[in-house]
Order: sequence, then structure tokens, then C-alpha cells
Amino acid sequence: MVLDPSQKELLDQLNQGVDALGLELSEAQINQLLEYILEFQRWNKTHNLSAIHDLKDSVVLHLLDSLAVLPYLDKLLATRLQPGQIFSLADLGAGGGLPGIPLAICRPHWQIHLMEAVQKKTVFLQHVVTKLHLDNAKVHAGRIEDTSKQLNSSLSACISRAFSDFGKFVTLSAPMLVPDGFVWAMKAKLLEEDLKTIPTGWTITQNYLLEVPTLKAERRLFELAPVRELHA
Repeated sequence: MVLDPSQKELLDQLNQGVDALGLELSEAQINQLLEYILEFQRWNKTHNLSAIHDLKDSVVLHLLDSLAVLPYLDKLLATRLQPGQIFSLADLGAGGGLPGIPLAICRPHWQIHLMEAVQKKTVFLQHVVTKLHLDNAKVHAGRIEDTSKQLNSSLSACISRAFSDFGKFVTLSAPMLVPDGFVWAMKAKLLEEDLKTIPTGWTITQNYLLEVPTLKAERRLFELAPVRELHA
């Protein structure tokens, strides 16, 4: 990919952010992330994928914000996955692919399911999955209540980024999870009314304050799991 001066600045910004997060990514993965965000904003001009249109802001608020969860996910999975076990993750309400596409790029050995109901967004998702040759990512177009049936009891985990309250997220995720599955909710902060929506039998097991490079706003990652797991 031949870059113009402004794109080279974005590449430098992205590299600095990735280094600050302590992630070890290949040059090819960094280039894929950049290509993704350039394509995202190219489509955003006409398809309104996001309210964020500035590319430098997009690197922080889209890419680095998504990648900030990786160190925590890696650490958690290191203690939970059996040798040779394939990790499968569904991104509920994937929108334009956040965090699912960056995760698929950075963790090619994970199976990523991108679940989105809005047609213009699913068209973009399929386009970018094909363009970037993301063989580990699959787009599920339609309402999650409908598309989740084909994933019944098969997923290791589900993730969402500002998708819904805890209650709706857990309710939609639970049928897709294996018996020891769990969910990760990416949110700006913890709201009291959100806590009240957690279904009976589920609880927050982890609450991480994320450090997104150059971003001053609060970001958190919540893990929720069935209460029975605590006594396993």
C-alpha cells in the first residue's frame, strides 16, 4: 500500500498507539488496520457509518479504543483456553466492525462473528472482510434474535461496544454461549440503572479501567458470567 504524507502520519499515530498499549503486531497487521480505517472513512462519507469523520480522531476513537481490550482478553484467555482449543467470539451490534474487525486482524487464530442488523453496515462489513482477506471473520446480517440461532451453544464469548444495557446484551448472548462462556461489555462508564438490568443468575466478574492512548475520556471493560461459574 503506497501512502501519501497524511496517511504516513496516521500510520505513525497508529504505531505509537499500539506501542503504548504494549501490543506486538506485525507490519502486515498494522497496515491492515490502517487500510481498514481508511476504507471505513471512505464509506462513511456516503453511508454514515459513524459520527466521527476525522481520520486522526478515528485512529484513537475507533482503532485504539477497540485494541485497548486486547491485553486484558489475552491475559484472561491464557488461563481459560485448553491447548489447541479454538476461541470463538461474536461482536454483537458490530456496526462498522468495531471492535470485531480490529480483533480479527490482530488475532487471526480467533473465530470472529460480526452480528449486525443495519443493511448498509452489513454490506460494508462483508466488503471489508473480503478486501482484507479476513478468513477468520464471518458477517451475520439481520436481527441478532434471528441470526443467533445458527450459533446456538457454540461460542466461547460475546463482546459489545456501547451496544445496549447489560440485560439485553446478556439475554441475546446467553443462547449462543458454551456452558462456561462469558460476555465482555465495553462501556464509557458504569451506570447504576445499567446494573439493575443484569439478569438473575449473572454477575460482573471483572471491571477493568482501560487506558486508551491520548484519550482522556473514561473507558471500561466489564466481564459478566453466570454466578455458578464462581463456585465451579
